[in-house]
Amino acid sequence: MSQIILAAEPRVPGQTGAKALRREGRTPGVYYAKGQDPVHFSVHTLSLRPVVYTAEAKTISLEVGGKELQCILKDVTFDPVTDKILHFDMLGIVAGSMIALEIPIHVVGLAIGVREGGSIEHIIHKAHVMVDPTTMPEHIDVDVTNLGRGQAIHIRDLTIPGVEFTDRPDAVVVACHSPKAAAAATEDTPAKKK
Repeated sequence: MSQIILAAEPRVPGQTGAKALRREGRTPGVYYAKGQDPVHFSVHTLSLRPVVYTAEAKTISLEVGGKELQCILKDVTFDPVTDKILHFDMLGIVAGSMIALEIPIHVVGLAIGVREGGSIEHIIHKAHVMVDPTTMPEHIDVDVTNLGRGQAIHIRDLTIPGVEFTDRPDAVVVACHSPKAAAAATEDTPAKKK
């Protein structure tokens, strides 16, 4: 598990101040934690890239007002026209405390079914889980090496220590399909017998 260090400066909450910060190349944010007052801060907008635009689940060490706050990215608000980040929320974390998160799923390996002419369909790209964020994996690897044509891997097939999946157990994560030509030929066969 890797951690990102994010240097921040305290700010006064409010729309006017937030607009001024954005003009200076900074993005306003808020840190929330159970039993604590919210911490309002801003960061250089460019420093958010590895936090927001990533395919990994990461913890963040937020350095603000002389404190180091351990957190995860909870929410991001984008401008609907320019797609720029307008605001973001951080959620404070505590070791041993389980929280609901989404962890990216990576498909690894070359399926037997693909070598036989089939194709892989990656259906669930992020798993909903309950996990201790201080020990969570950055992503979940799903090995498809032994997956044949017509077979699938479901949420119930995934087992990771310390991770409790909250998606439906029968939800399909990845499936291997037969080639379209072979599938079409199979469908036509009964029609020819009539």
